[in-house]
Amino acid sequence: MTTPPPNNDPHIAGPTQANTTATAGRDRSRGWAWALIGAVVVVAVVVAGIIIAGRNTPSTQPTSTPSPGLSSSQATAPVPTTTASTTEPTTPVASASPTVTGPTQVGGWTVEILEYSPNVNDILTAADHPVTIEGHKWVGVKLRITNNDPDKASAYTDLGRHIVGTSKGKYYEHYMTVGGYKGDEYLVKVSRLYQGETGEGWLYYQVPGDFTPTGMSFEDYRIDPDDPPETLILMPTTG
Repeated sequence: MTTPPPNNDPHIAGPTQANTTATAGRDRSRGWAWALIGAVVVVAVVVAGIIIAGRNTPSTQPTSTPSPGLSSSQATAPVPTTTASTTEPTTPVASASPTVTGPTQVGGWTVEILEYSPNVNDILTAADHPVTIEGHKWVGVKLRITNNDPDKASAYTDLGRHIVGTSKGKYYEHYMTVGGYKGDEYLVKVSRLYQGETGEGWLYYQVPGDFTPTGMSFEDYRIDPDDPPETLILMPTTG
């Protein structure tokens, strides 16, 4: 009869020892798992803290305040600035400055309007060489002109002039005098004047029927033939 070995033989693992070994292995596995989970949690907490800290850090860039009724993108977009200018409407006027009636200095001349005639058609048609009127209106201006310059000069060619006034409610000026007229009273008949000499003569202008004179503008061509300054002398009467 064979006798079974005793249960406390150290070379034979009994049920209790085997269970203890298995339990110890599972405990070690769970420990590593918990350690890994803990490490992950720590990393996550650190990353979250960095992100939160970054969001809470004040920006060094200047901020803009959105205007009422605008989105943030519209408020931050640069808006070009413009400067408004207002120009008041002006009424066209003569380029020369008006003066009172009477002897007036015009460069190296002294000029005075002696008389204004609102209709000289009869004079022109009765001349030795009649001027063709053809329904036009001609007016006359008599001038007295003195040469103050040391050089001899012509009152007809060296002194520029044109008549100014209104027609149909608007500013009107006329430069051309009657051509070819050689009447004794005409300004072209005045000889060249030495310093201190004075001459008198008429000028005739063709104008609209409703023309109302304001005065005459004069220029001394000896100062600047291309752009001499103008002086406006008012008519003594409108006739």
